[in-house]
Amino acid sequence: MIKNKFFILLASAALLISGCKKELDISPTDTIDPDRALQNLDAIRLGLNTAYARYGRINTMYISSLLSDETKFGPDNGGSGQFDFRYQYGSDGTTGGNVISAFGNLYSMLDMVARLMEKVDEVPGEEAQRPIMKAELLSLRAIGHFELLNWYSKPYNAADPLGVPILLQSCLTCKPARNTVGEVMTQIEADIAEAKALFPNVTAGFDDLRLNKLSLTAFEARVALYKSEWQRAVDLATTVISSGIEPLVSGAAYQGIWTDANTNETLFRLRYENNAAVGNLWTAVSGNVIFSPSDKLTASYSANDVRLNAFIGVGPTGGIGAGKRFVNKFFNSSRGGRIVDVKAIRTAEVYLIRAEAYAELNNLVAGAADLNFLRERRITGYVNQTFGDKAALINAVLDERFKELAFEGFRFFDLKRRNLPVQRLASDVDSPNWQTLSAGNDRFTLPIPASEFLANPNMVQNPGPY
Repeated sequence: MIKNKFFILLASAALLISGCKKELDISPTDTIDPDRALQNLDAIRLGLNTAYARYGRINTMYISSLLSDETKFGPDNGGSGQFDFRYQYGSDGTTGGNVISAFGNLYSMLDMVARLMEKVDEVPGEEAQRPIMKAELLSLRAIGHFELLNWYSKPYNAADPLGVPILLQSCLTCKPARNTVGEVMTQIEADIAEAKALFPNVTAGFDDLRLNKLSLTAFEARVALYKSEWQRAVDLATTVISSGIEPLVSGAAYQGIWTDANTNETLFRLRYENNAAVGNLWTAVSGNVIFSPSDKLTASYSANDVRLNAFIGVGPTGGIGAGKRFVNKFFNSSRGGRIVDVKAIRTAEVYLIRAEAYAELNNLVAGAADLNFLRERRITGYVNQTFGDKAALINAVLDERFKELAFEGFRFFDLKRRNLPVQRLASDVDSPNWQTLSAGNDRFTLPIPASEFLANPNMVQNPGPY
């Protein structure tokens, strides 16, 4: 296990999500002595809750949506996200505040995990809970490092020296260099393996607000897909699907996922009890439509596809003006407008992982079966399709990921890992200058925050206009 120590000096408020500054600032004078704060497992659990809260999956959802072909400027947009949507972001807080935000936020989570890991094995408490808490910490550490690789490194190449620094211990003065992509992945996989050994087996009715053995296996399948380990992706996805836990649903049972009326198909979610941070990414609580679903995405759904109305709305409704198209997927729950949970890992993704992996293995029958099974539950009157070759099935799976996982943080990173361009419709942009992002463009690898270089002279910036 790599023993790097890591500390990020958050030199600029631009690295922080609005409202989180006090929580994320770290300095030698504003921290509580862990020996006093973390005296038992109950305190570790409270710290673990904070670590979950710092997992900024909504950052990934927002950036993937703006940088891909999922969205267009909404009718009420006054400049929000313009640098991101137009591929004009840099490493500074003015133009790049959104694309650099994950760096500070994820390392803040990893720092919290490191502090808790130092104490979890030694403090008193209910012994049955100790291995579970440790497994959750290891899982969050794996997820944090994987998200950082996805954002700030090129598509997977183990030999690439520009991975991200591995954080295993909290350190106020360390100035680490970037680990190789392979070293980071080795740490991710080691943490997953250790966590799975500690987690108990999952039964129906598990707590989807915490990571567990099944949701971690689903995440592991995501990692295998990222690495192009096709058979491993199939095997891991099969473990999740064969469990029979959180199976695919259809109709109203599916629509209810997006208003938090139920938790169907949800393996792991982030709870927002009274915070509109998720839905507010696209549509303000006031009813202003900041970003609309793209014409390309809207046209991809047939009229008898349950996702069309579940994901895309048209005013007048809920304070939205007449004729305005808005993101309905995270629009409303019984707790209020835009107050919805983040569905971080869903069973539908697992089916699509397995379908893509089967296609890469030239098992067209099995891959088509998974794709058709998903479509049957989304589209009334759907007729199963067959595919004559591997390329056709892969393209169909990617199109289905575009439709099924819209606004959930996948599209931009799917195009990146498949070395495909972002290709927007002319009707979705206000200039041809940002209609296309060519495959392999440097802007697929997001910039390290400029403020990081003030604190760490050993950091190296990504290639590009940063």
